[in-house]
Amino acid sequence: MTATVDFEETPTPATTAPRRRRRIVDEAASYLQASPAFLWALALVVLPNVTLFLNSLWKNDFGTVTQTPTLENYQALLDSEVYRTLFWRTMVTAVSASLIATVVAYIAAVIVVRYFGKFKLIVAILVLVPLLISYLMRIFAWKIILGEHGILVGAFGDLVPKNILYSQLSVILTLTYVAIPYVFLSVFVSLERIPPHITEAAGDCGASAWTTFWTVLWPLSRGGAAVGFAIAFVLTFGDYVTPAMVGGLSGTMLGSIVLQQFGIANNWPLGSAIGVVVILSGLLVLAVMSLFTRTEARYD
Repeated sequence: MTATVDFEETPTPATTAPRRRRRIVDEAASYLQASPAFLWALALVVLPNVTLFLNSLWKNDFGTVTQTPTLENYQALLDSEVYRTLFWRTMVTAVSASLIATVVAYIAAVIVVRYFGKFKLIVAILVLVPLLISYLMRIFAWKIILGEHGILVGAFGDLVPKNILYSQLSVILTLTYVAIPYVFLSVFVSLERIPPHITEAAGDCGASAWTTFWTVLWPLSRGGAAVGFAIAFVLTFGDYVTPAMVGGLSGTMLGSIVLQQFGIANNWPLGSAIGVVVILSGLLVLAVMSLFTRTEARYD
């Protein structure tokens, strides 16, 4: 019997140098390919937000901005009961609209994926058709629907309050309608990635439809629902068009105040401070929602 022994060749400086140069060239090429994305993010995301934060630190003297570092703008937000009330109203409105849109879109996506078979893609496209219509036209349509003599009051009569327009409720309803297609798309994609045999196997093992949903379908698709909620929240929390058209004074949100500070009030530092608060609040909610994007497997 003959035994063979394989000896591993020890890298020599003559062989490691070309490999190192090749690795450096490959890394440089990858960075070069990604540079347009980095430049885009730097120019359109990082620099505007840095400029917004710097403007929030300047001082406003009767309409004249002086580049004197100060925290008076943030202090004014903390001390003002009006701004605190608007902040919580904006938060409640955005979370409520995003939550309702997520529930409605999730149920719709489950129905489309499970019961429409080969036509589910066509139905999904039909759900996304409203995105092809102008945003202002969609909001104006809801202004007609929620009006005192609108379609909603005409259809349900005394069951619907006639003063529903120009209220926080009308803003929530309109923002929910705006957010549903975005949440539906996110949930639809996550449900499409779940192999059908997984739910079929749960049924074969004796699990009910409710048990299958909570132990199989929901854990695998909650990431898509969380992403959809995050998208809806980002769209609704900073919106100023919808409150202006269907909210009135009762539905005013922080986005409308930012527009006023940059426009009529000509107080850019205070408007920038409000904008920074809006961005940080949105990032905090997104950080919390990121916890739900983790998919866990459990074996009993």
